[in-house]
Amino acid sequence: MVARHVMKSSHEGGFTLIEVLVALSIASFALVALMGRLGASADVQRSLSLYALTMNEARNLLAEDRLKPTVSSSEEQGKVQVSGVTMHWRTWSEKTALDGFVRRNVAVQAKSEPEIILFMYRAL
Repeated sequence: MVARHVMKSSHEGGFTLIEVLVALSIASFALVALMGRLGASADVQRSLSLYALTMNEARNLLAEDRLKPTVSSSEEQGKVQVSGVTMHWRTWSEKTALDGFVRRNVAVQAKSEPEIILFMYRAL
């Protein structure tokens, strides 16, 4: 019986240092991209939260206006704190084509956010 000697190659099925470095660099680029997306997601969440607060305040102002017995013809404005956010608001009336009705407008704006304008029609 002849004994066979199996020669082992110098490359035994593991990863080389270069392969590991390339894999780590790819993973690090992916993580950096994901972290950037998380920051953008937080900004969108903050903006949507402020939009919801502003919209609710505008609805509340319209509801308060609806409860008043008479329609104000002058512009009113002020500011209010809602959940730690300062919002500026204003209300005003506009004539309509239909006699006996006015359009009541309310505009609310949080700092560095777009202004939200809602309206309703009221009888004089």
